[in-house]
Amino acid sequence: MGSKRKRAAKEAVGDIQPIQKRTKKDAGAANGATKIKTKALDKSPFIEDLTVEERRRELDLYNLLGSEDGAERISAADAIVSGLLGGEGVPETVLERHLEKRLIRGLASGRNASRLGFSLVLTEILGQLFGEKDLANEKYTGLTFDKVLGILVEKTQAGGNIPGQEERDRYYGKLFGIECFVRAGILFTDKSKWLLVLDMLLQLTQKKSWLKSQCGYVIVQAVSEMKKKLVEKTLQKLVDEGFANSPEGIGIWITALDRFPDMHVPAQPWKNPLAAASLASLPAVLKDSGREGASEQNGANKQKQGGWTAQVHFLWDIILTHFIKHSHQGEADAAEQFKQFWNRVVDEAFFSKNSSDNQKFSGFMIFQKMLEGAITFPAMVAALFSKNMMGCLMNQAAKEDRYLHRAALKALKAVEAAVEKTPSLLPTVLKQLLGENGTYSFDQRTNTKTVDRILQQATPSTVNPVIKLLKLKDPAKSGLDETKYYQSLGSYLFRLTSVPSEPEEPSKTSVPGSAIQLLTELAYSNESVPSAIREALRTKCTSAFGKLIRRPEDFPHLCSAILLIDTKMGRDDDEAAWAVLSQAYVRLKDLLEPDSETEATRAPRQALALLHAVGILQFHNEDPDAMEVFDELEECYNKLVGDGHDEDEGVSEYLVEILFAMVAQPSSLMRQVSQQVFEAFTGIISADALRILTDPLAADENAKGQQAIFHTEDEDMHDAEDGEEDGSDEEGLDSDVEIVDLEDAGSEVSDDSGKESDDEKEEEDDGVVDKDQEALDALDTALADVLQSHRLDKDADAESDDGSDMTDSEMMAVDEKLAEIFKHQAKATSKKKGRKDAKETVVNFKHRVLDLLSIFVKKEATVLNPLAFDVLIPLLQLVRTTTTKALANKACQAVLTFSKSLKKARSSHVEAPTLDTDALFALLEEIHGEASQDFSHAFAKAASTASLAVASVLCGPRGKTEEVFQLYTQTQLRWYRGEVKIQFSFFSDWLHWCQSHASGVAQASEQRVEHFV
Repeated sequence: MGSKRKRAAKEAVGDIQPIQKRTKKDAGAANGATKIKTKALDKSPFIEDLTVEERRRELDLYNLLGSEDGAERISAADAIVSGLLGGEGVPETVLERHLEKRLIRGLASGRNASRLGFSLVLTEILGQLFGEKDLANEKYTGLTFDKVLGILVEKTQAGGNIPGQEERDRYYGKLFGIECFVRAGILFTDKSKWLLVLDMLLQLTQKKSWLKSQCGYVIVQAVSEMKKKLVEKTLQKLVDEGFANSPEGIGIWITALDRFPDMHVPAQPWKNPLAAASLASLPAVLKDSGREGASEQNGANKQKQGGWTAQVHFLWDIILTHFIKHSHQGEADAAEQFKQFWNRVVDEAFFSKNSSDNQKFSGFMIFQKMLEGAITFPAMVAALFSKNMMGCLMNQAAKEDRYLHRAALKALKAVEAAVEKTPSLLPTVLKQLLGENGTYSFDQRTNTKTVDRILQQATPSTVNPVIKLLKLKDPAKSGLDETKYYQSLGSYLFRLTSVPSEPEEPSKTSVPGSAIQLLTELAYSNESVPSAIREALRTKCTSAFGKLIRRPEDFPHLCSAILLIDTKMGRDDDEAAWAVLSQAYVRLKDLLEPDSETEATRAPRQALALLHAVGILQFHNEDPDAMEVFDELEECYNKLVGDGHDEDEGVSEYLVEILFAMVAQPSSLMRQVSQQVFEAFTGIISADALRILTDPLAADENAKGQQAIFHTEDEDMHDAEDGEEDGSDEEGLDSDVEIVDLEDAGSEVSDDSGKESDDEKEEEDDGVVDKDQEALDALDTALADVLQSHRLDKDADAESDDGSDMTDSEMMAVDEKLAEIFKHQAKATSKKKGRKDAKETVVNFKHRVLDLLSIFVKKEATVLNPLAFDVLIPLLQLVRTTTTKALANKACQAVLTFSKSLKKARSSHVEAPTLDTDALFALLEEIHGEASQDFSHAFAKAASTASLAVASVLCGPRGKTEEVFQLYTQTQLRWYRGEVKIQFSFFSDWLHWCQSHASGVAQASEQRVEHFV
């Protein structure tokens, strides 16, 4: 036996050896060419006397049969089966050789996917030998069932002194071979055949515990194909062998009972494992279902327990299928039965305090599998969030150093995925996470964002149940104090406000609309909310408004939330202010009245309503500027809805002033509102309003500019101006104290100087650093003179100390001088900070103005509004004069937006009002004059774009084409003579535009000729 086994092993190596010893070139060719070969594999019958070519063909086919590519395996399997049984079939000796030397031996190979490919062919051959065709009786009489089964036993024998891996491969080969007999469907017509195979499976489980689960699964497959009587015999056999009281046995029992509910079942160990009477004994059996080979043999042959595996036992798929089947059948108690099973078997066995970490790990995997499988059955999903499971989940997810932290996070990810896949599941899951077994502050408890993420899946059909779950009638039931409860509630509602609405059905219940109404009610109208948290809720409410304003479909919900604010809460003695607020509410309701609007007035009315809503919000937030805004809004309202003929006159000017007051505030909400409102009113903006809008662009970016824009007249402003004009002020200091100005010089740039180059800016920054260092050195010197001391790095230059002490009068004098020094330093620092803050304020305001102008040119240039051309000069002047690169870039982008919108208008043949060509030509001349004021590339690009945009209009029908060409010629001539400095690109862009226009005209002419011919 020993020599025979060695010879068999040598033959196996000989068969595979040529494949493994190929050179890289040959292997690459084989791997790359196999897909080509599979298209036309040789399916001719195999021969008995092998030639070199036939041997090579067999080797290639069986090598391909073990490929990891499924398509290759199927193609090779088809070729091998056709070569063996196709047509009249091969001789019996050839078929036996392939069964014994190739197929059955190949099952014991661990190479690639050999077992899958070889078992595929073996199953087909067994089916034809002993199935319907019954070739074993008609043609291959020597290949009886017992003989083929004997070959399998012989070739997968694992006895003797063989390496552990080879032993493992042979046991797996036997298991795969037995599974081939089962899948071929040839065992169940003669019960003796099945009982023989069943004995082999049970022997495998006794020899190797890690095969028990796989053997049990093969029996489950067999039970699904048997008749009732044979199933009863099988169950009795399992009871006799002690296999029934195991996870695999439970799976077999459930499969059999689901197939034959009225079958006779052995009384022990249970008639129905899932019956209420059996639940008490299941935990002891199932708690180790995550272990390979959980049930071991007793006595002298007792083996090691198998290790834990990350793969869920197949039993849980069977249990899940069982309960889903009963739920589908509409059984009323199916959900209750599942809840009992889950609580008594899973929750108590896998998640109790006495459960091991491995058992809890298995429990998390079971939870994920059940959640994914029962996703369409809310009652089953609710049962999964049991007490012990939730406690374990929260504890393990809370800290990274917990042993099962990653497993808990994976379970939470599964919860998020389930809700994302089935949004209707959100109320069910949310109730469990925040309810009795969970905690209202679930995310804070677990340090995750689980609730935060699943709330994003809220829909109009689930938002009301969700809000009902979030807003508890009794905050004490949350387990938190009132402040923390309302803080958590505000966070949940704020998250719901960011859920996108469904614009196709605006009349439907809106998720953000429902959330913002409740959030507004909590922040402004609910007296039970503690005052300590109310301010935080109002901040969240304001932020939520800023998000909603970006989405026009949420506009009605936003205004409705404002109207729901209780005006009686927080009312003080200022009756005049509350009277103004009441009038604002009246105007808001009127602006929202759909019967009062027309197609033309809908957008302006909604925009004005939005301004009223924000004004009311400012009032309740105790903004001091709210009353002034109400006065201006009243003027706008009267002019917009008045009955006069010139009702639009003056509306835009008031509007711009209101928007200026809003954009000046450092608030994202105000910025969003101003842009939204301005976009609705661009069509009625007048020339005066546009001039008001562009005037701030010319303001200096310093304290003077801030004063000009905001009309400020305070002491700090005058101090900043004095610092800019006069530099340092050293009066009032003793003559023997040397003071050097610490202020930053050279911060202003005159309008005529233009933008500095990057090198110049770097030099300026270096100069500022040098001045600061000089100032610090001067301060050190001044302190040294007063204190009669020196720095440590000047010990070598210092004179020796005479060792005398200072008198009291001398010390008092030193104190006075030190006070003067530090007072001057503080004043200088304050002036420097004031100038910096003033510049930042002006620059930020200009950014907001540019945002509005970008909206204006994008909309109005598209319809050829003549006023859109009036923004070009202010934009170019800003590009030229600003010292802030971001402002220059944004202004350039606004000019490019104007050009693109104008081109879009011309291409779509928009019917526009008649343009004043004389005014446009004067504008073009002014642009050419601006082009010569700055030599930078960025400015030249902006000026060229603006010039071409205006020129393209003037060169159209009834334009001033000749005058435009003459103007470009005059400008180029001045450039040639050196009278002006202009970038060459200004003229090259013009030539390219002319060339493009000429090509288009020529092409159109050719098309007309071809059409005429």
